[in-house]
Amino acid sequence: MNLRSSKFRFFALALVAGVGLAGCGKGCGKAGVGKQEGLTLIPSDSNVVVGVNWKKIQESPMGAKLIEGVPPEAQPFLKDVDNLVLGVKATPMGGSPKDFVGVVSGKLDTAAMVKQMGDQAQKSGATMTNEDYEGVKIYSTSKDPDIAVAMLDGQAVFGSKDSVKRALDLAKKKGDSIEKNKEVMDLINGLDKGKMIWAVATIPPGSIPAGGGGGMGNPLSSLDSVKALDLALDYNQNLTLDLGVITGSKEDAQQMMTMANSYKTLFGGSVASKSPELGKILGGLSIDAKDNKVVLALKLDQATVEDLANKAKQKQGAMPMGMDEGMGAPAPAVPGAPETAPSVP
Repeated sequence: MNLRSSKFRFFALALVAGVGLAGCGKGCGKAGVGKQEGLTLIPSDSNVVVGVNWKKIQESPMGAKLIEGVPPEAQPFLKDVDNLVLGVKATPMGGSPKDFVGVVSGKLDTAAMVKQMGDQAQKSGATMTNEDYEGVKIYSTSKDPDIAVAMLDGQAVFGSKDSVKRALDLAKKKGDSIEKNKEVMDLINGLDKGKMIWAVATIPPGSIPAGGGGGMGNPLSSLDSVKALDLALDYNQNLTLDLGVITGSKEDAQQMMTMANSYKTLFGGSVASKSPELGKILGGLSIDAKDNKVVLALKLDQATVEDLANKAKQKQGAMPMGMDEGMGAPAPAVPGAPETAPSVP
């Protein structure tokens, strides 16, 4: 997504405005509930959950650079965002998920943000609208009526309108939250949620095409045994990223780990000679297996991260005009995240 597109500008404003709206009191409608833990507002049928510690990101070496990509009118307000939890009901590969909801925690200047949201909608040729849902105002725009922002005490809820309404129901103890989903919660509880970013995803049966036969000789033969993924990313003096691939059995994990290390050994040198950047990433990558889980651990020092980021920026700057809005490769996204979802700060 082009970071300067009108749609992204509204989403960024909606995300941070929602946080401000959360503390606006009478003018926003009465939710009738107190502040909730983020996970309690994520519906139980979500199979992708992402947590973002925005305060920690701002304090990291990448904080200032990320702020540069945010619309100028939203930048002053982001400093008061604390964290974000996002839930997605992902569909099998090839499908576009429609159900997603995020919960933002923090406090902002309500009046200023409401004005910014309205102004930005107007600039894009739209109007900001609102509707009442059981005492809570839900905001959207005439151009994207299915995307909404609502507010609770000290929090904001954004996402597809139906999912936002489900989250508001959960705030009033109507329905089951993700905390009732044992499979997902087991993954979440196994992660260090003190990291900058963490994520989990369960893989619906049939989502990954069968890799075919061939046993150990076929690197794809164990892909269809993947049941879930987890991820944790942190960046202080070093960038560390741990990606866990949970398979159906210990044997599947061992096979996947063996094949991945074999391919890294066989082709790593060739890849590095053609792309020094990829070579640095491969050099910082280790692959191991424990029980039925394959763990890919990446560690890069700050100088390497900044060098890679600068080179990526140079390549992007060399793209033909308009390529970033058309055929250019989009930024990596969480598996199954909806195209219309607000970008994570």
